[in-house]
Amino acid sequence: MIAAALLAWIAWCAPAAQEGRRGTDLAPDAQQDPERLAALRLDPRSLPRAPLGRWKAFDPAAKPDEKLRPLWSAVAGALRQRDLPAALIALHRLLGAEPDYPPALHELGVVYFRLQRYGDATAPFERYVEHLPERIADTRALGHAYYSLGRYAEARAHYERVLAKQPDMVEAVRGLALALLRLGDESGALAALERVLVLDPAHDEAWTWKAQILYDREELEPALTAARKARDLAPDEPRPWFLIGRIQSDLGHADESRAAQRRYEELHGASEAVRALESALALHPHDAAMLERLVDACRATGSLAKTRGALQRLVAERPREYGPRRKALDVLDALGDRAGALEAATVLEELFPDRAEVWERLVEFYGRRGDRPNQLRAGERLLRLRGR
Repeated sequence: MIAAALLAWIAWCAPAAQEGRRGTDLAPDAQQDPERLAALRLDPRSLPRAPLGRWKAFDPAAKPDEKLRPLWSAVAGALRQRDLPAALIALHRLLGAEPDYPPALHELGVVYFRLQRYGDATAPFERYVEHLPERIADTRALGHAYYSLGRYAEARAHYERVLAKQPDMVEAVRGLALALLRLGDESGALAALERVLVLDPAHDEAWTWKAQILYDREELEPALTAARKARDLAPDEPRPWFLIGRIQSDLGHADESRAAQRRYEELHGASEAVRALESALALHPHDAAMLERLVDACRATGSLAKTRGALQRLVAERPREYGPRRKALDVLDALGDRAGALEAATVLEELFPDRAEVWERLVEFYGRRGDRPNQLRAGERLLRLRGR
């Protein structure tokens, strides 16, 4: 039960309302926003400490004390809005009022990790483990942070401690595999990846890293099999295509290599754009123009799941505006999501019954679906709106 008190509090109040990065490595618009800049300059290491033993009897299922509820409400609201800088401010205030409160420490680590401020993320996670060592399994993200900082030996040690408590935690086993690989233990890494694939046979990243290790060992045919498995599981991820291209080239299959390399280059560019936009949106979650660009970047990867997620964010930001609703229909229709496109068309009808351009688009939409009754209905509505 990771940060159970925070999760419970978010549900309870819903009806109501890289190390050394200190706010200087920001987008220009973030640097011009004093409040957000101040949030990113907060130092979790400067938070007051509670004496060891203060939280020994902590119950993760308990609601926060009455005095903390307004502060928790601010945290929950910021997280619901995906506003990570605001969440930082609220969490620092809460931890100033109640030092080392475990759910807040854990969530502060998560927020810093999501902002890719891995050095800052380690501080609250480490305090969490100091106070609640028996709940170390809650903190696999601390291992991820160590790994991201290049502290591979610490990452390995932390993953091993986590797995001693929870041996079947897939992402901790995967993290251990990568830490071992960075430390030069290829055999140990491969064994850990095989363990991941026992626990989760559809883990595309494990197949990708298995392919990489086998390729490095010049075991080309097994590497190709693993890379193809990764590609089939995650066709919108660039790395499997890159490996397939390299392996096919080494096998002398020039045409297959070129085709895979082309696909890799397409996906790599789109994936980099998605990552850049998601990082920017972590600071500015309500920027509708940026959300539109995220939809386009996700669409370029060919991932329906990613595109739908981006569309949901855009529509949630501007629920009654025509542009986002029309974009949802056009994008889902183009990606072949029949159910999603039909839902988007229905919402367009309901929200904008008097816009001729809506019905003109729906005539074409229903026609291509072979839905003759709805095509005729849309056509009749269009003629009435045009006064014919």
